[in-house]
Amino acid sequence: MPADDYLVRRRSGLLETEIDGELVGLHVENGTCYGFNATATRIWSMIETPQRVSALRDALVADFDVDPATCEAQLIELLRDLEADGLIELQPVAEPA
Repeated sequence: MPADDYLVRRRSGLLETEIDGELVGLHVENGTCYGFNATATRIWSMIETPQRVSALRDALVADFDVDPATCEAQLIELLRDLEADGLIELQPVAEPA
């Protein structure tokens, strides 16, 4: 999945609260409880409005001591997990013709 080609959009249904800088959430539909570390919490807050994967990567590289390739690989892994759990959707972005 090339980073520039996907828009990340939250789905509804996660009741959430922040405790000591980390997110704790309960997915209403499946009853699953989630604990996000500080980095995942930062990503979750960034996708409050839909974001391109590339924009998320660039912001994380600016905020953390990580190279872009490693950041992108780990970001995509997290996003795929969140998508599999029904918390987000990854929508291909059509490039203008």
